[in-house]
Amino acid sequence: MDDLPCLIFYPQRVMSVIVRIPTPLRKLAGGNAEVEVQGKTISEVIDNLEKSYPGLKERICDEKGAIRRFVNIYVREEDIRFLKNMETEVKDGDVVSIVPAIAGGAIEKKRVYLTFPKELVKEPLIYRVGHKFEVVTNIRQASVSDEIGLVALELEGEREEIKKAIAYFQEQGVKVEPIEMDVIE
Repeated sequence: MDDLPCLIFYPQRVMSVIVRIPTPLRKLAGGNAEVEVQGKTISEVIDNLEKSYPGLKERICDEKGAIRRFVNIYVREEDIRFLKNMETEVKDGDVVSIVPAIAGGAIEKKRVYLTFPKELVKEPLIYRVGHKFEVVTNIRQASVSDEIGLVALELEGEREEIKKAIAYFQEQGVKVEPIEMDVIE
């Protein structure tokens, strides 16, 4: 028995990185400017970020899982779009920075009241807008019955995308009115 080799197995260590959270997303990250997340690639880091802080991934990625046009992600000061994008590998201790894009259109928020007529109350129009346009939808308040739907909606994205989303609602027959003062928060 003394001639048998001794095998020692070491558990594979998962990489831990620091993710810098931009100010507009800190509310979703418990107010943290930086969080520690595990993962071997940016894709894994974002998935694990979502597990710890639900709602962050949809602000960073589109419905296909690609990084949104108005979001930049940097690893070791390098834009992942010029590396391997979502499959960019990270090393233990790396800093991953999520930076909203400014050039080409700043991220804005616009709040509107939507009035859905009876025939549109059961249509998933807000869901469609969130997938059809580069905007994030956030229902701030709602009152819906079989006869009418009243919704206070916040749209976040580039100005042109918000305009397209509003035009889409109007084309579908939804009345759209701007919220002049912030009565929701």
